[in-house]
Amino acid sequence: MKFSLIMATLGRSDEIVRLFDSIVLQDYSDLEVIVVDQNLDDRVERVIDRYKDQLSIVHLRCEKGKSRALNVGLRAVTGSIVAFPDDDCWYKPGTLKYIAEQFAANPGIDGLTGNSVAADGTPSQGRWAIHAQDVDRFNIWTCATAYTIFLRRAAVEAAGDFDIELGVGTHSRWGSGEEVDYLLRVLARGHRVRYEADLRIHHPEPLAVLDEQAFNRGRRYNRGFGRVLRLNRYPAHYVAYMVGRPVAGCLLSCIRYCPAQARYYWIAASQRLLGWMD
Repeated sequence: MKFSLIMATLGRSDEIVRLFDSIVLQDYSDLEVIVVDQNLDDRVERVIDRYKDQLSIVHLRCEKGKSRALNVGLRAVTGSIVAFPDDDCWYKPGTLKYIAEQFAANPGIDGLTGNSVAADGTPSQGRWAIHAQDVDRFNIWTCATAYTIFLRRAAVEAAGDFDIELGVGTHSRWGSGEEVDYLLRVLARGHRVRYEADLRIHHPEPLAVLDEQAFNRGRRYNRGFGRVLRLNRYPAHYVAYMVGRPVAGCLLSCIRYCPAQARYYWIAASQRLLGWMD
């Protein structure tokens, strides 16, 4: 069972070294790493040169935009399992073997997702479901993010391309949500995706420091969140719930006198609403 790992990258090199090191340590050789490089310099090429004798790497280039880069990567896929690792995530040893075994043991499953943990093993990148379950359009927000998604090639081919108006680097206001929108399309086409709580992928916690960079990222990400709710025609009561949660978080943070957290929650709530209204 061959993996095609599509990694879009911009502005990073040390983090790619960490990811590549983790792939080398997987003890699973039937894979290809499809690197879609959006840099104007050769920083990524220098990293690839270090690993060309250890990994099968396809090096492609495209203009900025994560979704656009992933679409370029999809054209080069030759494996039967497709994944979308971020350039700053990494795998613990045995991860790919575990995923391959899950697919082999469960032929009725078209996709597998897991959760995100920081280097110390604590949850990162949001709240995560604690029990294994089939993914649907309502639990998807706690069962998947881009680099924790693994799909059979048939499901990828059915879903088509990522929406280039969504995601990091897009020219639009919607700086996230491309992977959820994509996975929703997989589900809408009748493919079964399973969430495994024991499948954990490492990724830094982006909200470890609530500074202006985090607030700006929160504006883009949550506006994209709201846009995905609109594009996929979520019912009004569910939209109200997803906007209301960070409102409650804002109020609770005010009571606890945590002004930075309160500000972030307010940004999340307001931008989700604006994204839905766009």
